[in-house]
Amino acid sequence: MKTVICEIEHYAIHDGPGIRTVVFIKGCPLRCKWCSNPETQRRENELFYSSEKCILCGSCVRACLKNALTKTETGIKINKELCDGCGLCTSACPMSALELAGKIMTVEEVFEEIIKDTIFYRQSGGGVTVSGGEVLMNSGFVLELLKLCRDNYINTAIETSGYGSFVELKKIGLYTNTILFDVKHTDNEMHERFTGVSNKLILENLRKLSTVHGNIILRVPLITNINDSEGNIKNTIKLAAECSIKEIHLLPYHSLGADKYRRLQKKYELKDIEKQDKAYIERLKKIVEESGIKCVIGG
Repeated sequence: MKTVICEIEHYAIHDGPGIRTVVFIKGCPLRCKWCSNPETQRRENELFYSSEKCILCGSCVRACLKNALTKTETGIKINKELCDGCGLCTSACPMSALELAGKIMTVEEVFEEIIKDTIFYRQSGGGVTVSGGEVLMNSGFVLELLKLCRDNYINTAIETSGYGSFVELKKIGLYTNTILFDVKHTDNEMHERFTGVSNKLILENLRKLSTVHGNIILRVPLITNINDSEGNIKNTIKLAAECSIKEIHLLPYHSLGADKYRRLQKKYELKDIEKQDKAYIERLKKIVEESGIKCVIGG
């Protein structure tokens, strides 16, 4: 079984307990306006283009069999409808101005990368975390990978938006020690406005999942003036209590992914948004803790 993997991050200290290997799988049904990994949204492989490296030699244009690249005065323009991610242009570019956002890998190839870090898992209580994109868009691949990890006594975690089939989520949960469940917004209208999808299926899946899995952590990406109000955090606390969830992670906004939009030739709609004041985030943390739920800033 194969899928497109955007990145395998070694020695991660977030996204689960201990030192972890995080596998970022390509493909996500949400279109969060703040997404820090926009290269994980489309299932298909696609190109990063670094205009500052490009010398406009045209080698990539000549190499492309799909006529997906056009040379202009300001750089190379990519037609995403025509590009099939074959990578011929990346090989032809003498300046490495073009690179593929992901790599097609088998379950076995990904696992070979995971077991390189086994000694760190044992020493730190860590393991592997499968992230996205969205794991439910690649549920067959993720399930096989998690089974392989479990067979080799490796701690497992997933990060999910919960938007997808509950049947698949339940199957995956059986082989997952920790589920990091993102709640982008408790208000359906706001959720749909800023992620492109309703939160009704997500919240339904969370409630169902909480009856069959005992280690779910809610994660809230805090986006200034979108979902970082005290009201939304209090609603998230109510949701956690309803689902007997004991831990919430607050993830402060950052713009580290903004340059990826430029390289993907996409518009970053939140480029003018400001980061939250540290004191305000601490105040939100205190609100969570006063409810009796453990709260971590970052995750």
